[in-house]
Amino acid sequence: MRRSFSRFAGDRARNTRGFTLVELMVAMVGGLFVSMTVFTLAKHSSSFAMQQSRIADTTLQTTVGFERLRNDISRAGFLSTPNVVDDPSVCRSVVYPTWLRRLASVFIEPVPLTQLSTESTINGFAPQRIVLAGSYNSGNEFAVREIKPGPPVEILLQPNRLGMVDIGYASAPTQATLSKVFATGRILRLVDTAGRVQFGKIAGVVDGPQPAITLNLTPPIQFRSGSGVGCGINGFGTGVVANVVNIIRYDMRNLNVPSQPRYKPMFRGGPSYESTRRELIREEIDLDGNPIDGTLELISEYAVDLGFSLFVSQANTALTAVTPANVPAYAGVPGTLAAGQGPQRIRAVRAWLSTRSQEADRSAQVTYTPAVPGPQLLRMSLDPTNRNLPPFARVRTLQSTIALNNQASIPW
Repeated sequence: MRRSFSRFAGDRARNTRGFTLVELMVAMVGGLFVSMTVFTLAKHSSSFAMQQSRIADTTLQTTVGFERLRNDISRAGFLSTPNVVDDPSVCRSVVYPTWLRRLASVFIEPVPLTQLSTESTINGFAPQRIVLAGSYNSGNEFAVREIKPGPPVEILLQPNRLGMVDIGYASAPTQATLSKVFATGRILRLVDTAGRVQFGKIAGVVDGPQPAITLNLTPPIQFRSGSGVGCGINGFGTGVVANVVNIIRYDMRNLNVPSQPRYKPMFRGGPSYESTRRELIREEIDLDGNPIDGTLELISEYAVDLGFSLFVSQANTALTAVTPANVPAYAGVPGTLAAGQGPQRIRAVRAWLSTRSQEADRSAQVTYTPAVPGPQLLRMSLDPTNRNLPPFARVRTLQSTIALNNQASIPW
């Protein structure tokens, strides 16, 4: 019995012995290789997922921004004038300031070279910017109770009419409520009972039970009693309606400018190529051509191109396509254009917006014709010296043809 018990105890000891040093080292090395492989896969998977997420965010932001641009273009000319110089309903017995003399539904010009980066010039981009005029802050015309010639001229509004109720003046009869629409520096459009139109520059507002808008002395409002051309406000201005005209500009700019307080310095210290990025912005400008505080909006990041072509009506006949090179002949400064041309002829605007990916993710250019800026561009170089050298970033372009419904039946 003692001998068999000893043999049983020896077998149990051999069966419960631990790993040898060699076995432990082999297991540790194998586990280390497995861990490194899993970590590498996880790292690349995470990096790829983040890259695709950024691309998706850029695409979504570009789409939302382009929709904003489309909506603003389609509203151009609403409760305004397509061309202040040639509009037969405008009372032109006074001299308007510079930006009021160029008032038009659509004005298109190149983005100044000083606002473009080397990235843009190397790749041959020549983006345009567009200025739109119309009633963007409110869709109402406001009934006028009386016009006091002043000085200053006061436009007394009827507080219980639809326009005032719609902006919330009935529940909050304050200057802040009025200033949301009738902000200082904006254009006030007046339409008299004969359908004649005048424009003034808002100087301020007066709240209370008798809300009023005060106008700058320049340009003056013409009254019929002092007019030698039969154009002007008749009597006390009863029956006149008023509305605000906003001037909206879409532009491409570098927002990383600490010297500009209105630019939020949110793009400093980014990865490579960040110093060359440009953004599509939307801002409202006043009659002096200066941006109105608090109106700057970031529409789309990493914008590289913004372009337009037109469809115009020639003597109310079939539409004619106008190439980007000839856009200034119709969407240029009113008063400087040839007879039969001008923004009042525009019936539709074809617009495209191109944005690039944040990172260079391609090593070769796409071989297609034409590989030039425009709606067909798919990639662009981020090399600072040559557009044909890598690295390349993907370019996404959205385009649309937008009808100007407010100009569909202009006869002049």
